[in-house]
Amino acid sequence: MSRVIILFFLMVAMTTSALSEEISTNELLKRIEALEKKQSTFIGPDIPPGFFVNGNVEAYYDEKTYDDSWDSRTVIVVGVEQDIDNDYINWAGGSSKWDSHYSFNTALNNTLVEKQIGFGNDTCRLYLGETDVQRLGYAKTPKISVPLIYTQNNYRIDHNEKSVLACGGYQWDNQFDFDSHRLKRERPFGLNIGYDRKQDTWYYTGTTSVFGLAEISYMRIKSSSRAPGYTEDKTQEGYAIGGSLHRFNVPLIWGVELWDDKDTGLAKDDRWDFGGLYSINNNLYTTFHRTVNDDLGYTGNYYGLVYNIYTDTNVHKRADKRDGLEFGIYYLHDKEQTNVYTASHTDYDDQIIASIRWKF
Repeated sequence: MSRVIILFFLMVAMTTSALSEEISTNELLKRIEALEKKQSTFIGPDIPPGFFVNGNVEAYYDEKTYDDSWDSRTVIVVGVEQDIDNDYINWAGGSSKWDSHYSFNTALNNTLVEKQIGFGNDTCRLYLGETDVQRLGYAKTPKISVPLIYTQNNYRIDHNEKSVLACGGYQWDNQFDFDSHRLKRERPFGLNIGYDRKQDTWYYTGTTSVFGLAEISYMRIKSSSRAPGYTEDKTQEGYAIGGSLHRFNVPLIWGVELWDDKDTGLAKDDRWDFGGLYSINNNLYTTFHRTVNDDLGYTGNYYGLVYNIYTDTNVHKRADKRDGLEFGIYYLHDKEQTNVYTASHTDYDDQIIASIRWKF
């Protein structure tokens, strides 16, 4: 562990002056203008300053899972955030999510989940509640309509109550979206430490930019034998690298993720995740995603083609993060599973799934 920490901080020292994605004043003004335009064209009641509402409504096609092939899903996130005139704490906010299909734990479908509060300043923020900020800065792999790789129960279930301190050069998302992030040029690194008291589990995460070309991330999850469902101490480590080739006029986002359960997990083999997102034009992108031995033992290839009619004019966002109407079709190929509980092996036929989603 000490060698990992030393290596990480050496990377930080090497890259403190490295080039990273920078938001210039003109770009910032463009974003503010785009946000004002988006709000002014919103059809519905005006939202008071400081309050926010976002989410999506989706029609999801999967003939092998649902009797009539279609399933409807809705996610609504509501919250409030505000700047504060204080020398030490200059921001505070809170949010909660209503999810009709909460994939982390379907027993919580149609309930309020991920209720959380956060406060802090431009350098450090403390988050309390059902937060998943412990993974902020980790794993840039584009994951489109396929499961994330998680390892062990403690990391898969995001709705557990946690206390997480996040510090560094994050360009903070004040609406509690931790699925993507950017680092500041003058401080191209981030560090998080979190604790889940119920599961008696500690989370440690670090990320650093490598000359603005890619990010290297590390995550460690340490659970005590006293945690529910455990009979011995558990430790897992995750490594990730990902980046963008947009600065070379190649509209590709890529990432690789590895989880090592240190022979304490349900499956002995390491878990791999490879992904890429290529923008064909402003409205159309294609994705590739391969998982090897994910948390439930699945291995397979996932291909996607997604067409968007954007309502969000912020072209600096990742293509899959912009609001609007999205039409996606996905091809699941060469999928198999070695069940992590029974060790039984299953080969699956190729499959096509699809979705129509309104993101707001």
